[in-house]
Amino acid sequence: MKLTNLLNANGFPITNLANGVNAQDAVTFAQLSAAQMGWSWKQPVRAATTANITLSGLQTIDTVSLVVGDRVLVKNQTTGSTNTIYLAATGAWTPAPDAALSSEMLLATAFISEGTQGNTSWTMTTDGPINFGTTNLLWTQTGGGANYTPGNGVLFTSGIISVDPTVTARKSSATIGDGVTTTITFTHGLGTRDVLVSVQEVATNTGVIVDWVANGTNTVQVTFGVPPTTGQYRITVIA
Repeated sequence: MKLTNLLNANGFPITNLANGVNAQDAVTFAQLSAAQMGWSWKQPVRAATTANITLSGLQTIDTVSLVVGDRVLVKNQTTGSTNTIYLAATGAWTPAPDAALSSEMLLATAFISEGTQGNTSWTMTTDGPINFGTTNLLWTQTGGGANYTPGNGVLFTSGIISVDPTVTARKSSATIGDGVTTTITFTHGLGTRDVLVSVQEVATNTGVIVDWVANGTNTVQVTFGVPPTTGQYRITVIA
């Protein structure tokens, strides 16, 4: 179908648009962003290598069983000059048309759709000039697909990183004393009665011994023999 008049999307986005190839093709947002960064986006690849491979025959690459014509980012070859995008074949593989010339390789970038590296993008970061077939081509991950494994004391839930309160110590501190009150309630907000309480004199940084009780999951109560002067002490609660 050929448009013969203006196309009005009425405020709606045009989605699932293929990357532009020819001079008069529309460009995608990804292509525009890449152009701003100087990247040269290639058509997506189905899989990418993780080690040196033989560049022939149908094989399984990064858990993906290839079929004829699949685009594969080969980036881990012992001979670095052969690192580029290939078309899988039953015989010898050939470089993809958009990744087979020196002029095509500077900042070449491809999105990987499947395998353990799926949903990541990789860019050829070797500095120019590039002589295709001679220059070692280094590919570096430049987007997406980051996986995080929380260590001790760290929680990773629904994309949010937080401190594990059952493992990591937390504290809350404040200056106390008003010249009147001998029993002072301090709200620490740590959500537990399993706490340690430390009190020190502000002027000398000397620790003092006081009676205290965890009278709530978010509060402690400290008692002095005489009312502390205003701001005389610093209380720290550790959970």
